[in-house]
Formats: sequence, structure tokens, C-alpha cells
Amino acid sequence: MNKIKRLSRFITVVLYFSLGSILLSLAIAIFNTNGQLHFGEPKQMNVWLGLSIEGSWQTLAEQLTQAGFNAVLLLGVWQIIPLIIINCMLIKLFKLYQRGLIFAEANIRCFQYIGWALIGQFIMVLFYPPILTTIINTLHTDAGLPRSIGINDSDITMLLTGFIISVIAEVMRQGAEIQSEQELTI
Repeated sequence: MNKIKRLSRFITVVLYFSLGSILLSLAIAIFNTNGQLHFGEPKQMNVWLGLSIEGSWQTLAEQLTQAGFNAVLLLGVWQIIPLIIINCMLIKLFKLYQRGLIFAEANIRCFQYIGWALIGQFIMVLFYPPILTTIINTLHTDAGLPRSIGINDSDITMLLTGFIISVIAEVMRQGAEIQSEQELTI
């Protein structure tokens, strides 16, 4: 149990660092016009901080930018919300592990929220781009953005991972119920 507590403490620190970098990227995306800060000189090390749109929303991001809209603000912020939720749930989960709680109801809820966040991210990938382009085309009739849905293999992987984590949460719930029933009969 001490090994679990030590590892959980280390992972919690790493997760806080990860959450801090996500929030820094979010702040840069909101307060910087191009969504990124660039540091470095030619032929030396370069560092970029902020958000970039990649994956299934990359084409829409390019279209939004060409039409004069801030794609990072319209898309990147929405892509990062599930990451913040998942990171917060993982921090909570590993703090529970630090306290020695392994199969508690709070742990099961963390797994459920992580699964739901991943499934929700997939649903957002499906519906947010066409809704966004419809709203922009309605408000700015000259924008002429095409409505499309783009799904790539990482989106499908996230959906499957969300379902798997949701099943794990249910298995943990039933295991905790069985353990509770056994403790009552002894």
C-alpha cells in the first residue's frame, strides 16, 4: 500500500504540472491573437507555447482562419475542455489513492466522469463543427464556410477508451458491492 501511495503522490505532482501547462495554453489562446507564443532565434532552439488545432478539426481551423476568424479561440478552447476535466478527475483519483482508498465510491465516480468526458469529446467532435459553421454562416452571410464532420482514428480511439473506462467503472462498482455483501455475511 505504501508503494501505491508514493507512486500516487508522484503522479499527482505530474498531473498538476500537466494541468498547469493546459491552463497556460488556454490563457495564451484566449489572450494572444494567434493562439501561440514563439521564443527563439533562427538556427537556435525554438519554443512554442499555446494551442494549435490538429486532427479532425484542422481543416475547419484553416477555413476559419482564411475567413478572418480566430480558429484557436473558436475551436482550440473547446478541444481543451475535456482535457481539463479528465486531468482534474485523475488528480482527484490519485489523491484518493494517496489516502489509501482504492475501491471507494468516489474512485468509481472518477472513472465514470473520465469515461463520460471521453465519450462527450467524441460527441463534441461530431456536432460542434457543423453547429459552429451554421452559426457563423447565419451571422456572417459572406463567410461561406462548408458544413462538414471530420472524424479520425484518434477520435474513434477516444470513444472506445471512454466506453472501456465506463465498463471498468461498472466492474469496480459491482466488485465493491460484492465485497460489501461478503463483509456483512462474515
